[in-house]
Amino acid sequence: MHATTVKPFLRQVTRQGEGCLGYVIADPAARKAAIIDPRHDQVDEYITLLKREGFTLEYVIDTHTHADHLSGAAELKRLTGARYAMLAGTLVEAADTPLNDGQKLNLGELELEIIASPGHTPDSLSIALDGHLFTGDTMLIGGSGRTDFMGGDAGELFDSFQKFARFADDTVVWPGHDYAGRSHSTLGKERAHNLIYSAGGREAVVEKLSVRGPLPQGMAEIITFNRKGSAPGAHVDARTLHDLMREPHAVQLLDVRSALEFTGDRLDGAWNIPLEELDKRVGELRSAKGRLVLVCQSGNRALMAAQILQRRGVTDYRILDGGMQGWVKAGLPYTKGRRVLSIMRQVQIGAGLLVLAGVLLGTFANPWFYALSGFVGAGLAFAGVSGFCGMALVLMRMPWNKMAPTPGGGTTGGCAVGGAASGTCGTGGAPKGGGCAVGG
Repeated sequence: MHATTVKPFLRQVTRQGEGCLGYVIADPAARKAAIIDPRHDQVDEYITLLKREGFTLEYVIDTHTHADHLSGAAELKRLTGARYAMLAGTLVEAADTPLNDGQKLNLGELELEIIASPGHTPDSLSIALDGHLFTGDTMLIGGSGRTDFMGGDAGELFDSFQKFARFADDTVVWPGHDYAGRSHSTLGKERAHNLIYSAGGREAVVEKLSVRGPLPQGMAEIITFNRKGSAPGAHVDARTLHDLMREPHAVQLLDVRSALEFTGDRLDGAWNIPLEELDKRVGELRSAKGRLVLVCQSGNRALMAAQILQRRGVTDYRILDGGMQGWVKAGLPYTKGRRVLSIMRQVQIGAGLLVLAGVLLGTFANPWFYALSGFVGAGLAFAGVSGFCGMALVLMRMPWNKMAPTPGGGTTGGCAVGGAASGTCGTGGAPKGGGCAVGG
């Protein structure tokens, strides 16, 4: 890897409250760019950024086959003509540019060095660029990607960490995820505090990472989507669907959001079967009169629901482009339900109040109350690593989050507000069940 005098354009792309981190790198003089780990529901955001900066997208790179969110790489390839690059041997069909360990990719005067870093998955890679290291899910802040599914190997993960030994302590680490709101770290900090470096050697790392945890919810559908690189089934835009809904029994809307979300803004006449329940409740769809139209918040969960229907032999459906967000943006009519904060927001507020209470009581009443803040912090850390959130389970049983289903065809919006939604703390493209991270 050679040093250049060009200062790269570097932009991290994320959404507040969500842990996925994507990146845009470009040579500002040559106007050539690469995108790393884009999410499917942020493709428009990437396209807007490229147009605003006047960049030509040369490469879109996935650091591995993602299991916890839908990749937008194939869609960016289709829209821009960019090359879709992944580590050689990946099973992702749309990836047309195989990368090998030590290979260099040029963006004008910038040189991206590919580092094969398997362990989290067999096709994991990292990218080095003049004092920056983009580590995907190989190295996270304080931890790493899990190795207990998708062909992971804890020993290989340890070996991959050793490949970073030649980089200086001040090298900036840009991870693929961080659920604590952190944006980056340095190799010096990771060498001092990261679980993989501090575990005590290769055998200790293998032992620590051998424990199996819950799998990410919807993992089978996410992996299928990411490997195929395209969405199954046909789509329908909001205005066309609005016209179809005027015809009796032309369509049956199936909303796959959580019950809690469904009690907010929704389309009149829609059934509600949350995504994580759909596989077990496909039989309820037999009573549908008209073609199924899959609806969610932004369109991502509808894509995952389509994967489930395909697997169960249901092929007569459409996917609403843009979901409820697209429908509202188009100015079309919808039912406005009583607004209830999402479980994730309720957890954030509840945890924040408990931590604040512990600090205040510990300061002005008794120092033992500081333990309350520590207990809440430990619980949140456990939830981030394991995907199990005890506070969320308690909150979902609160009266304001209760919702009684109606018989036949899922759940209607006419019941009590809220939802003992089988959903979890996650929002966005994929509901969070088990995560992909360890430590951190």
